[in-house]
Amino acid sequence: MLETEILNLSRQDQAGALSSWFARKFTEQVKDGLFLPVPALQRVQDHLIGQLQDYRRQAGVGTAVLGMSGGVDSALTAALFKAAGWQVIGLTLPIHQVPEETDRGIDACKALGLEHFHLDLSAEYDAMVSAMARLHPGIATADDDGARTRRGNLRARLRMMTLYDQAHRLGGLVASTDNFSELGAGFWTLHGDVGDLAPVQGLLKSWEIPWLARNSGVPEHTWRAKPTDGLGIGAGDEAQIGATYLEWDIVVFALDQARKDSPDMDMADVQRRLGTDDDPHAQRIVSTVVTRLGRTWFKRVNPINLAHPKADRLALIDRLDERLFRPAILRRQRVDIGFPDDLHLSAGALCKLLERRGCRVVTAESCTGGLLAASIAGVSGSSSALEGSFVTYAPSMKVNALGVSAQLIEERTVYDPQVARQMATGALDAAPGAGLALAITGVGGPDDDQGKPAGYVCIAACLRGDAPVVRECQFAGAPDVVLTKAIGAALQLGISLLDSTAAAGVDAGRSV
Repeated sequence: MLETEILNLSRQDQAGALSSWFARKFTEQVKDGLFLPVPALQRVQDHLIGQLQDYRRQAGVGTAVLGMSGGVDSALTAALFKAAGWQVIGLTLPIHQVPEETDRGIDACKALGLEHFHLDLSAEYDAMVSAMARLHPGIATADDDGARTRRGNLRARLRMMTLYDQAHRLGGLVASTDNFSELGAGFWTLHGDVGDLAPVQGLLKSWEIPWLARNSGVPEHTWRAKPTDGLGIGAGDEAQIGATYLEWDIVVFALDQARKDSPDMDMADVQRRLGTDDDPHAQRIVSTVVTRLGRTWFKRVNPINLAHPKADRLALIDRLDERLFRPAILRRQRVDIGFPDDLHLSAGALCKLLERRGCRVVTAESCTGGLLAASIAGVSGSSSALEGSFVTYAPSMKVNALGVSAQLIEERTVYDPQVARQMATGALDAAPGAGLALAITGVGGPDDDQGKPAGYVCIAACLRGDAPVVRECQFAGAPDVVLTKAIGAALQLGISLLDSTAAAGVDAGRSV
């Protein structure tokens, strides 16, 4: 069961059971796909490796240097670069470090086949602290949070100086190892943790990081290790953050959903909007998360560039970079129309499979109104994969454009598996250049319609020459959530037909 595996890999089961609000939100978010299922994570891994391969080829750089702290983030980052064909240089740079942390970093280098260098920077760090103490003695003698943070920042920046020196020597770049959860928590040092290329910056610490690490050959004692900052600031990441990483991720997702549901939400209204009234533990954690987000926002936009009063000079240089110098993988090729990242990933995976088969897709859509085709069109290079789309919202359009039986619609309504089936086959008949058809019809909501509940959706997929596969689905949520889930299910169904190895990833309802 997905929830059980997440609780295990996130180490939440060691921290204790989730409180009532967290348990409820966690179940909802897993159901909504915010915590990706295993087949989707495999595609995320393949996607990241593909991006690193593209960057290496387009930017003309093939050496990555990174600090191997003994933690899971650096080990996973190294594994992804290695799988993408980079020369990966792992450095262990202890500064009065717990020996087992350094040993884990060395073990990860061996397990992943990295070139490894070791340099103890303790003496250099001590010299830096002594130098800073001439400005303010407290950095060397005090034991409060402020002094410990200052000393921790010195450690991080001294290590980063070393990594950049070695990257320059080797003609490479410095790999960033921070993840999405740490990004939000501000749990990183400006000019001390941020390198040049960050493959894991978008990954959840609670679930995606340990799963991908395990799947990438990172030693188990590394991906199961208690997260620590390695800076001597506190007893561990989660103790400093004030929440487990799983709790942090759940709250961030809940805040984002509350923002969508209540655009006028303000700081004073957060707890009520999130519905934490019956759970004091959740109230405390939500307050902690909101406070940390508010205290660290500036780090996520650093440096803060103030606008020129007469001309947008920053946009000028950005346009030059975009047009002439930036590797193609980083150029703004995708039109972002608000689809979640997992839909972009699924659409990209579908396009790759279509390209491999020399096949194109046509969509036939009712309740989604062309959004399924738009999700595919948003993929760079989709012109070789997308044949076109039929938006047949009205029943008469289904009959006239796709040849759906008018009698069938009259007897069963448009919300019927057989209607979806005929939409798919009709789209293939009307688009001879397509080899795959995806069709969607259903009740987006918020109200029930013609005896069918809101969220009831029928999805069909058909490869030319094969019988259609049809699924009935019942999705929960507001209309935009239902439509997003329907699009995701249709993409997954198309993937499953094109690649049987992805069939286990289809979680779209029951076959009919």
